[in-house]
Amino acid sequence: MATGIRQFILAAAYGLLGATLDKPDSKGETHSKPPLFMRTSVRIRALFAALLGGAILTLTTAASEPIRCSHRTDLAGHADVDWEALRTVCQQEHDAFKAGHPVETRWFVNAGNGFTGLPYVVLRVLPELAPEIWGPPGENFGRFGLFADPGRPLPRGVGIASSAGRPVDAQGKLLGEIDFGRPGLHVVSLACGACHTGQVLVGNRLVTIDGAANTQFDVRKWREAFSRTAAVYLKDDAAIQATAQRIARLIDEKPAGYFYPDAYFGAYPGYLNFAPAVEAAQRAAVKANLVPILKNYADSTVARELGIELQRRTSYGTWNAPGLAGSSTGQMDGSGDLVAQLLAAGWAQANPRPAPEAFLTAAHGAMPPFATNTDIPSVWNQQARAIGQWDGSVNMSFWRNLAAQLPIIGDPGKIDLFNTGLAANFQHGLPPVPYPFGVDMAAAVRGESLFRENCASCHKPRNEAVYNYRAIGTDMNRAAVLNPEARRMFLAAFTASCNQPDFRYTDPSGKVVLPCRMKGTDVIADRTDPAAQGYAASVLDGIWARAPYLHNGSVPTLRHLLVPGERPATFLRGALTYDQANLGWTWNPAMAGQVSDRSPTLMIFDTRRDGASNAGHDRNLIVDGKWRRLNWTGRERDVADLIEYLKSQ
Repeated sequence: MATGIRQFILAAAYGLLGATLDKPDSKGETHSKPPLFMRTSVRIRALFAALLGGAILTLTTAASEPIRCSHRTDLAGHADVDWEALRTVCQQEHDAFKAGHPVETRWFVNAGNGFTGLPYVVLRVLPELAPEIWGPPGENFGRFGLFADPGRPLPRGVGIASSAGRPVDAQGKLLGEIDFGRPGLHVVSLACGACHTGQVLVGNRLVTIDGAANTQFDVRKWREAFSRTAAVYLKDDAAIQATAQRIARLIDEKPAGYFYPDAYFGAYPGYLNFAPAVEAAQRAAVKANLVPILKNYADSTVARELGIELQRRTSYGTWNAPGLAGSSTGQMDGSGDLVAQLLAAGWAQANPRPAPEAFLTAAHGAMPPFATNTDIPSVWNQQARAIGQWDGSVNMSFWRNLAAQLPIIGDPGKIDLFNTGLAANFQHGLPPVPYPFGVDMAAAVRGESLFRENCASCHKPRNEAVYNYRAIGTDMNRAAVLNPEARRMFLAAFTASCNQPDFRYTDPSGKVVLPCRMKGTDVIADRTDPAAQGYAASVLDGIWARAPYLHNGSVPTLRHLLVPGERPATFLRGALTYDQANLGWTWNPAMAGQVSDRSPTLMIFDTRRDGASNAGHDRNLIVDGKWRRLNWTGRERDVADLIEYLKSQ
């Protein structure tokens, strides 16, 4: 009876805190609505979260022992807890955190990362101007791996900001995202949620995973679309004039409320002083300045394409180099791409009429000689991570975020530091989304013991160690991406991006942080000495959602990681269906036809490409004076038990 009562309470609480679902759409899919809890006022949400948060995390078992999500760190000590109850409490912990941090959640998911970019009104009509590049309007940019955010005119993770900056009071306190009463052009840029909000298909329901990688997003393909548009539609002054006229007509054809639906803009908590007249003003401002807007847009693609061409001739110029746009599903080359972009931007600034060949044939000592693709990481529970980035080069969440914002915005002076700080606080305590399928708890308890004996010495909270790639055998490219010249360039760019010397924010502990006064290794560690190069061993919370595995995403499932001899040379990336037996996304190329209709960026990942080796984490090691097993070949029960345990984390 106690179990039945507990499940009733869990279901009732989840109805208030959890997401609700629409009826199936025309494709038979259902999509999450904001929970009832999130549709109340901020004050009521905060009060309710405080009251209910304690209750839902202390539900009782038949033995009157509180059930807490933290029990998954000691399964053997709570062997009577069933997975359904534990998963429900962990999901509620995740939902309660977001409900108790509504501002941080909204900004992380959808706030633009800076104050420059293509005008919002122009972006909305690009699918009609160039459907061959952007897809038809009904796709809503889905071909790039972005997905719909119900009720929102843009996909999740594409943010809107004003060129006027954020609204603040006389003391500099943040008031909201946009003050529509202030003049300014509304521009778009990627938000954190574009890369760090994923999805998984559970039955016929798409479940959103905030804080996980968007395993379908191809950020290089997104950037390429801007360059392709400029090359086709803005190639010279005559083309710019003609395209401006076409865009003006497309804007005029749209009915009132098309760009700024009151149901969204009028109700969004971070938008101040919105009125229907805002749309007319933005339409007029864009149309009056379309030619200079488009010319500036075309000019901005020149340096970007110069940097990409430099990569094609250097780091991506080897015989087995991986592809760039269209070959980066769920991945990025954050450091390698940024080195090339900083070099090209510096050259273009110093040479108003740059000669491309002079730049491309010059010596660029900062460029890595190899490709350094890496997987988009999950970003939850950053308080458990003493070091960040795959190579452990950035300690502080604020600087990790700013390093991601710089290649998005491009102009260091236009980066939004409020967003940097809010996202850091959000990531600090965000719990992972629990595994949405079943777990054999008896096997998980056995796996817990194996994990503690063999894995926990490295995969532990606040581990500051960096494991040399020569010791663990993983592909070395990403660990060696920065040489001294590149690190100096990064340090200068990062500190320039912290564009307000007195900017401050309060972290979750209540400490006031002044990040722009930090210097040197407080910003980025020196990993330029080969002896200091390697990879961080992160805690494995939410590990189910972090497939494919290793820093370069070269191992499709956890089973393949544990049994190295079974690792495939090629596999699928970009599916939303899940391989519950092996713990990873659907990976077998033979299943491509079954998953392609939901996978617009589906690709074949080839581990024989430069930087994509699936070697490593495949040999037993001595760590802390004890022998640790990494290769579990021939130990089928142990493999199965470890998989069940890691599902629960």
